Amino acid sequence: MVEITDQFGGRVNTISIDLNLTVGSKLHVCLAQLPKPLIASITADVSRPVALAAAVQLLAGGGGHAGAALNEMAPGNEAVLVVFPELAFASPDWEALDAAIRASARPLVVITGFGATAGGWILDWAAAATGGGQTLRRLAWDQEGAGANGIARLRRVNGGWCWVHVPGETHCITYLKTVAEQNVEAVELPDLQFGRWVTHLRFNDIDLFPLICADMLQLPGDHPDSAQARIGEALQGIAGDRPAMVVGSLLQHGYNINWVRAIDSLLVHVLAGRPGLVALANVADEKVRASEAEDQWRSLTGVFGKWDELTKGQANLPCGRRVNTAGVVGAVIRQCDPMVTSGVAAWGPYGPVDGKFVWHTEMLCPIDVTGLAVPLALPPLPHACEIARFLRRYPGDPAWSPRLGAGNAAIAAHLTDGGPPQAAQILSALLHGPGPGATDPDALHEVAQQQAAEFGFHALATLATLEGTAWQGDAAKQGQLRQDQSGRHLLVWRDARKTKAQMRAVLSVWQQQGDGHPDLVVLAQSRFGDIDEGVVAEARRDDFSSAPVAAAGAGGGLAPRPADYTAPRGRRRLAVVSLAHVASVYADYQPGVDDAPLVNALQARIGAALP
Repeated sequence: MVEITDQFGGRVNTISIDLNLTVGSKLHVCLAQLPKPLIASITADVSRPVALAAAVQLLAGGGGHAGAALNEMAPGNEAVLVVFPELAFASPDWEALDAAIRASARPLVVITGFGATAGGWILDWAAAATGGGQTLRRLAWDQEGAGANGIARLRRVNGGWCWVHVPGETHCITYLKTVAEQNVEAVELPDLQFGRWVTHLRFNDIDLFPLICADMLQLPGDHPDSAQARIGEALQGIAGDRPAMVVGSLLQHGYNINWVRAIDSLLVHVLAGRPGLVALANVADEKVRASEAEDQWRSLTGVFGKWDELTKGQANLPCGRRVNTAGVVGAVIRQCDPMVTSGVAAWGPYGPVDGKFVWHTEMLCPIDVTGLAVPLALPPLPHACEIARFLRRYPGDPAWSPRLGAGNAAIAAHLTDGGPPQAAQILSALLHGPGPGATDPDALHEVAQQQAAEFGFHALATLATLEGTAWQGDAAKQGQLRQDQSGRHLLVWRDARKTKAQMRAVLSVWQQQGDGHPDLVVLAQSRFGDIDEGVVAEARRDDFSSAPVAAAGAGGGLAPRPADYTAPRGRRRLAVVSLAHVASVYADYQPGVDDAPLVNALQARIGAALP
């Protein structure tokens, strides 16, 4: 039996819940990054079918999932905190959500936004009789008691539901948003009524404060009556070693400096002196930003901790990408599409023994029109996601050739298809050529890498639009593209660090390998923008393994022996063309003028590179 007691105050309403959630100062956290709901569905309080299907399949199964997808994403019987965005559901969705949660065989805390719902529906919902096995319903405010400060029946609310579930027993608490978002909400929903208190969920081992979007934005120094100020007051009488988490359900267009300030304020000031985290679930937002300081926040869905407790930040993972600012560390969901992502959140202490992650993202599942994608799969490597995002962050000058946009779209489509060459191979060749070396896709924003990748991808995109050019489909071969008629492979290489001499040495070593590789034309530039064009000639120091000529009569260890490394070998055919010739096609483009002469000149140069 989970005992729940209410303590209603003027500024904070505390709901004490006799239940432990954490294990070793860690908690499974699953964040749902849902599609943005239509404003018409919000104003009419009608069901959100995509969100509902995803939630039910996550918590109970169905839609091609034999059981709860959550059990595959976060196996075990430990408690899981599941968070959905603001206005994720409508009042008609409550029954199906509740049934899915009650069916769970593990402890759950599920927090989600709903609305816009008439106050009368909420009051009738709270007053409804509940029998054995049904969910016990409660309001997070005093509606009828001696200190009643309730809501009206006619006006609508933007609210939240918080389920607390253990097998065989389920509770659902309704709480309210306290501050209206001014640009849309206060205009489109002028009749909304708001709560006048902050809800404090006091578990045996952790304090949770669920907030809804704009509730979080007012800083305590400027707004002494804000939610942040009230949370600070609620924590004053609580032991400093007790973990706390502010949980936000958002409906926000990705990055906004006000959110950076709000998260920083919560962690640095409100939760100061105690283990504290902030967890946010926002809608999917695909907007990109050229500045890494802004783009690192992606759709804002993630878990954040204090910089001074993990100053080096956490490592990037396939599902989660690090956030690291002057006051905040943590991770956001890497992808900005609709997505559910799970992992373990930790309050620290951080270190090589206890863990070095604020949120160790482990699994993800995309969301489509039918709910969660089928089947569940291990998360993909981050290269395709980061390349596609890079192309949108740095699309090139608007005055350049439309070929560039078409080529960027072709690259993105190829990455989505997942065929060879894979994203990691494309990126490695682009920045390292045919030589050894792996590229960190999360370092593309670094100045040298960014400039090299921009030039390289602009060239690759342009070449991808040329008639008779296609992706080369052999993962064991070099080059991103292949000419259909000649069979030659094309490799785009814009190195961020090597000089032209160093690049030539790499090409010479590759050329000396004796297998049957198709002819390779390398379109290249060094870090300084120059390159020696033409067939690559071997220099004295390129190959020290050749035996003396037979006329020398050398014997012993200098004599050639069949099948050893001194044996005569074939040579691959290789030639170099400067990337400047590709740049001429897209950068010298003139609107309204046929670019055929530029394209023909480029193709002729590539064709003449090898005799």
